[in-house]
Amino acid sequence: MSAGGPERPPSPAPPAEPRPPTTSRLASWWVLAVGLAVGLGFAATTHPLRATFAFSASCLAAAVLRAVQPTARAGGLVVRGRAFDVLTLVALGVVVLVVGRSMNLHPHV
Repeated sequence: MSAGGPERPPSPAPPAEPRPPTTSRLASWWVLAVGLAVGLGFAATTHPLRATFAFSASCLAAAVLRAVQPTARAGGLVVRGRAFDVLTLVALGVVVLVVGRSMNLHPHV
């Protein structure tokens, strides 16, 4: 015993925050990463319309992969629940496509 009174046992750790299951690999995330890299390449070489299509296509392809693959194989595409992930990727792909098509991105010669 210490002079200040009896010693208390250590307090238990707070409960862990619920998270989606972790995966050991990025797996299908590379489809999104490669598509975005291709889009950046098009944007850097003054092809903004092609960049728009590459960005939106990679987001939509990632949404399809997230929808059909089990969580263990989806890898880095797993962020929240399946429905939220798919809806977010579809919304991002559609918004990028609509905004890119609505701008005048054709070269003026």
